[in-house]
Amino acid sequence: MKNLLEKYNRQGPRYTSYPPVPFWKNKPTEMEWVNHLQMNYHAETGMDLYVHIPFCEKLCYYCACNRVITKNKGVQEHFIELLLTEWAMYKNLLGFTPVINSLHFGGGTPTFLSPENLEILIHALTTKKTAGFVGSIEIDPRVTTKEHLECFKRINITRVSLGIQDFDKDVQKAINRMQSFEMVESLVKEMRLLNFESINFDVIYGLPKQNINSIEETFRLIRKLKPDLIAFYSYAHLPDKIKNQRLINEDDLPKAEVKLSLYEKGKELLAMDGYHDVGMDHFALPHNFLFIAKNENKLHRNFMGYVDKKSPILLGLGPTSISDSSMSFMQNEKGLSEYELRLKRGELPLAIGHTHNQDDLNVQKIILDLMCTDESILESPENLPYWPEVQLELTNMASDGILNFQNKKLTILPEGKKFTRNIAMAFDYYFREKMPLTKFSKTI
Repeated sequence: MKNLLEKYNRQGPRYTSYPPVPFWKNKPTEMEWVNHLQMNYHAETGMDLYVHIPFCEKLCYYCACNRVITKNKGVQEHFIELLLTEWAMYKNLLGFTPVINSLHFGGGTPTFLSPENLEILIHALTTKKTAGFVGSIEIDPRVTTKEHLECFKRINITRVSLGIQDFDKDVQKAINRMQSFEMVESLVKEMRLLNFESINFDVIYGLPKQNINSIEETFRLIRKLKPDLIAFYSYAHLPDKIKNQRLINEDDLPKAEVKLSLYEKGKELLAMDGYHDVGMDHFALPHNFLFIAKNENKLHRNFMGYVDKKSPILLGLGPTSISDSSMSFMQNEKGLSEYELRLKRGELPLAIGHTHNQDDLNVQKIILDLMCTDESILESPENLPYWPEVQLELTNMASDGILNFQNKKLTILPEGKKFTRNIAMAFDYYFREKMPLTKFSKTI
């Protein structure tokens, strides 16, 4: 195992999209982008909405999200006006009001907004909904109230994700995110009383000060609360790109071998507690929607991670939000002031984008299959970019016991699950061409 770790623990994308954002090119014009949305929209399936709320009251040192640190709650109303201006522009350019299939709030901290303002915003965005509409939201337990939870229930937000990261006080201090187990426990009890469909905990391994004992204690406490779903992520330390991560003492970070042992221990404890591996970094109880989607072969991965519902279109609103038309990607301006300026000019706040070619779509399907089903059928592998090099890498990986490749069927073996990103990288022809110029997190 140590030899495999040394061999495969290298920089690589997380593949919430293909191609990854640093490799995007051929940005569509605004007219082309709207045309892509119109061509792929169907009223029966509608579109998925992602709304980015950038505000946070405190800085978490590990965070790689786009956010604005402020305690000024007076910014809420103006920000909602900007979001609704962007939404109105889309409706005008499309020529119709889209039916919403799902709505997800991310951040930042969505519960920075008051319950009243969240309710106003959601009603404005979902005047038309599919029969199977699903609402979900990411919350910070430190700033989420009982009134927020009651608001979620009123407006059909049934899936809630809590940022936990770790319950160990030394780890929390090292990442500047102090939140007691008792506070989280109280919030989860309120959620159970309100009968939410799904409660997810985000937990991170590889944080400063973490060790086997702290991970075991964190999962012992999690066992008491029994969330339906757990996202168990690897911490990506990129201080050259993410300035606030320079506040973390690198001497406190676990080495690669220790980091892998944290993941293995967490995975072992989750299995003992009845959780099933449903994706590269997600674990679900049998009644959870992701477990059901995995079993029914309906699991999908996008910019928000793993999801069970997918429309041909994912539309992002707010600064830094990413959209997917099925033919192209777009990302909004990251800075709040740049986002606002573009809207004031009467322009969609589109910063960067990518138009897919056929090779992109072929590789995208293979990587999505691997991420969601642990296997992929390579229909015409000889037509894939760099196929001789890809074939050689797959052969080497097969000899390492992490995958099986026979009769055009590629299957990730149990020992290879932790190397899923590496297997996906074999097909990523942008990565082959541009890796020396682009920095990613380590795969383990």
